[in-house]
Amino acid sequence: MIKSFLILLLLHAFLLFSQNQSQYPDVIIDSYNSTTKTKDVFYGGSKVPSRKTVIALDSLFYKNDCFISLPQGSFVVVGFTNNYIIDAPNQNDIFIEEVGGAGEYADVFVSSDNVQYTLLGIAGNGSVNEFDLATIAYKKQVKFIKIIGKDNKGSSPGFDLGSVYGLPGANKYEEVVILESVLFQTNKSVLLEQSFASLDKLALQLLTNKSIKIEIRGHTDNVGKEAKNKLLSEQRAKAVLNYLVSKGIDANRFTYNGFGSLQPIASNDTEEGRNKNRRVEFLKTE
Repeated sequence: MIKSFLILLLLHAFLLFSQNQSQYPDVIIDSYNSTTKTKDVFYGGSKVPSRKTVIALDSLFYKNDCFISLPQGSFVVVGFTNNYIIDAPNQNDIFIEEVGGAGEYADVFVSSDNVQYTLLGIAGNGSVNEFDLATIAYKKQVKFIKIIGKDNKGSSPGFDLGSVYGLPGANKYEEVVILESVLFQTNKSVLLEQSFASLDKLALQLLTNKSIKIEIRGHTDNVGKEAKNKLLSEQRAKAVLNYLVSKGIDANRFTYNGFGSLQPIASNDTEEGRNKNRRVEFLKTE
């Protein structure tokens, strides 16, 4: 039912902002706990630190009183899939909260592509930290933030990360729609027949509303070499573009790009997550 709703009201989604805009990240890109030697088991707590408490990483996606502890060498990488952070004029842009009081610190890095990361600064010492991208002259969109613990202080050792998000004025929202029924032959850019119904409805809406322009974005999971994944994602995005053009839509209304596996929206550690990451996105550009 949700899928049908997205297909039938795709244009409406392009024209209106979501009512559930959030300045918080919405996906864990990567993580590592140097104490447990695992990707997903982190100690932390709620208000009072307790090293015996295991905290879900998705607590970082919402405003609450939970925190995760990042001992020295531990890290978490969070991503923003429907919004990004910019260097807003005359203000701070990113909020990092450290809830402990034991002088714990972490390095904070930002990235636009999940490939090249730039050090934004050091957060910690039991305080709320606000960062201004202007201090490092960072002009790209921030879609990924990496936080690395620097010490083992405190009763729940390491940097106690309470929350991370973009501050008001620095958040920009993208109108992205994913049609889950756009499918391809395995490891190829050939559209499967069950993709046609969804794309035909999109084409009809675009023929009716000739002012809309769209960027088509292809994504893959992380199986295989990244160079091949990037090429495949580009080819799949181009295949969707060609199909829509074949329905009578001006090719100048489209751009396309392929991101390979670099912008996941779910964990690649499970088949369910990999299925979600193999996707085509539609972004209204004008």
